[in-house]
Amino acid sequence: MRFPLLVAGLIGLTMVTACTQPLPEGVSVIEVSDAYVVKPAEGRDVTGGGMMITVRGADEALVAATADFADSVEIHTMSMDGGMMKMRKLDSLPVTEKEPLVLERGGNHLMFFGVSSDIAIGDSVDIVLTFDNGQGKEQMLVTTAEIIGQGD
Repeated sequence: MRFPLLVAGLIGLTMVTACTQPLPEGVSVIEVSDAYVVKPAEGRDVTGGGMMITVRGADEALVAATADFADSVEIHTMSMDGGMMKMRKLDSLPVTEKEPLVLERGGNHLMFFGVSSDIAIGDSVDIVLTFDNGQGKEQMLVTTAEIIGQGD
């Protein structure tokens, strides 16, 4: 019975080694975690969402997002100016190894317009994210987000 345990250990060590190997110049690995979309308030079809995006290797920029459950998706930032909340659309947001991109309420986030009334709290939806490395190379990544309530 030691043989399967030894094989599992070697496979695990190989995977850890592969994950820590330097990536070739210009190559990046993007990971998304904790993705969510807030269920719109009753009678509304606009909402926000967030996630954590990390990259290993070359710097990237989030340049676009799409989702089947919404007519359009925009990258936004939110700030307070003289006690007033100001939101504005952005063309992109950077993500680097040193600075992961956090999309969340009250800061940088995604805005979903024309959201389907069929989504319910606890549902999972897909969001397609597009990244650009600044050298003309784009990557698309599909992530799954959970629909959460307004107070979650």
